[in-house]
Amino acid sequence: MNELLLILLGFAGVCSLPCSGALLVLGNLIDRFPTVYEDRRVRSLSSPVASTRLAVIVFWTLFVSGAWAVLQENRLVIIAGITTVVATFLFLLTAIVFSVAVLSVLRRQRAEIVRAEREAAIETARISLEKTAGVKIVLPVPQKTRPARRLSSSMIEHLLRQ
Repeated sequence: MNELLLILLGFAGVCSLPCSGALLVLGNLIDRFPTVYEDRRVRSLSSPVASTRLAVIVFWTLFVSGAWAVLQENRLVIIAGITTVVATFLFLLTAIVFSVAVLSVLRRQRAEIVRAEREAAIETARISLEKTAGVKIVLPVPQKTRPARRLSSSMIEHLLRQ
């Protein structure tokens, strides 16, 4: 039983190294992501880089203390160590998922802002050309896509009966 715990502890530690590195990289990416209408960023403990570093330090502190508890002889301490190691590993995975979600939201917002700025620039250029040249410029209308074909309710009932 003790050998199995050591193998699982080593596996969790080996998996945690690249995960904590990925979390630090994601924190840097989020912190350096271009923001709109922001002159200067305030670097404090709540900035993405500092909070990510703090989370990784807390993770490794708890992981090492949990690993120490797993190596003890008392059954209650072993259970507490296993719980601590599993909880900190799940914390690390949750932090990575959350960071990826934040980064994807930032990228999507940035893409929408760039698209809106491009459309505004095209409209401004069109209006200035109409005023200076006196020619009406017609912009192409995007083609409407047809909605996906839906199954009728009788077809769905027929499929459910089978």
